Amino acid sequence: APEIAALNGGEDYELLFTVSLKDYEKIKNLKEISVIGNIIDESDGMNLISDDGKQIPITAQGWNGIK
Repeated sequence: APEIAALNGGEDYELLFTVSLKDYEKIKNLKEISVIGNIIDESDGMNLISDDGKQIPITAQGWNGIK
């Protein structure tokens, strides 16, 4: 899927972090922050939800810099 390629390809990097819902209220209006999702229960699996609501399973495609 093109969405998975976009998540795993390229050389561009961003710093990602999580905050609790109560702390989210403190940062949600900062223009330097882009909200990209939320964390749900592990039993729901790892999925990307597209703008049109399509659920796309995410599988790890890591990179090993030692090889």
